[in-house]
Amino acid sequence: MSYLGWTAFTYPMNVTGLPAASVPCGFVDGLPVGLQIIGGFHQDSAVLRASRAFEQLAPWALNRPPLGDG
Repeated sequence: MSYLGWTAFTYPMNVTGLPAASVPCGFVDGLPVGLQIIGGFHQDSAVLRASRAFEQLAPWALNRPPLGDG
């Protein structure tokens, strides 16, 4: 996926000014995947609390992707 393709995932939050965070949530085909948590206007602290709660329940940041064959 090109850089422009990736910006499509963050562009709406950047334009609207909504608070958002990305937390690790696992692996797909050996690549890390993130969960985007988005809050309402001026709800930055709620997004951070939700991010922390998710990471405490599912500490994916401690995991490493499986080693490939090469």
